[in-house]
Amino acid sequence: MKTKLIKYLTVTSLLLAAPSAWAETTNCTPITTLPYVITIQGIYCFTGNLATGMATGNAIDIRTNNVTIDLNGWKLGGLAAGAGTRTRGINAYQRKNITIRNGTIRGFYYGIYLNDSSPFTTSQGHMIEDIRADKNTYTGIAVMGRGNSVRRNQVVDTGGSLVTGWANGIVLNGPGARVLNNDVSSTTATDTGHAYGLYLYAAKGAVAEGNRIDGISSGSGNAYGMLIKLSDRVVVEDNRISDLNSSGFESGIYIWNSNDVLAVGNRITFGKSGIYYSSSTGKYMDNLTSSVLVSFAGGTAVGTNG
Repeated sequence: MKTKLIKYLTVTSLLLAAPSAWAETTNCTPITTLPYVITIQGIYCFTGNLATGMATGNAIDIRTNNVTIDLNGWKLGGLAAGAGTRTRGINAYQRKNITIRNGTIRGFYYGIYLNDSSPFTTSQGHMIEDIRADKNTYTGIAVMGRGNSVRRNQVVDTGGSLVTGWANGIVLNGPGARVLNNDVSSTTATDTGHAYGLYLYAAKGAVAEGNRIDGISSGSGNAYGMLIKLSDRVVVEDNRISDLNSSGFESGIYIWNSNDVLAVGNRITFGKSGIYYSSSTGKYMDNLTSSVLVSFAGGTAVGTNG
């Protein structure tokens, strides 16, 4: 009896400890051809891999609000268009409440592009989660608007465009952004272009937490693990940034013209600068750097940093 009880408790513990996985979305409108235009709000899904060789335009264009696209673990591919592509994998402009999740988006100029115009307050409420953005030539994931979240994504091998020398892993423009627990690896700019693992712009009140960023490199341009620009009252916490390479300026976290940015518990290794404030209004504490020329510049140190 005791042995059976132990076995039961062991199995129960393993089941409780197992990570949750997305169940397949079946009560949905299937997307089976490309290009595809969405004009009716609702839930859309993939039932298999889809690919296109189109060199311009949008593989999937969302033209209404309140849309969910579940890739169901399948792939949206654009590699056939080559490095000169200008195609966006999934596109929307000034829409609200779009969710994209659970699959691979590969080989586009933008993997995901949910666009808005400055001051980035028309679009809102977007959620990008559990996406692998792979081999996109300019930007893996770009989301603009208010109160958007990008979480648990893997953005890998971004860059190599023949259209531009710049490269971005994840870009968020607009207030109240959340960028949480993403992996960004191998973002490569060419020529004089700059490379950004994570770029927050006009993102007042944003939170960037738990992201892991590495392999940000450029030719004669700059390489930033994380750039925070014109974004006040941002919290940057527990991010891991490593391996910055360029002949220009390198910074693990570069905070430009942004007031009251709090950087806590970040770890940065290998580059020219660890955390760099262009002003003195922000504070940083409990951060660690290794193999950087200047660990901290600007801002105000509180607590322990090393």
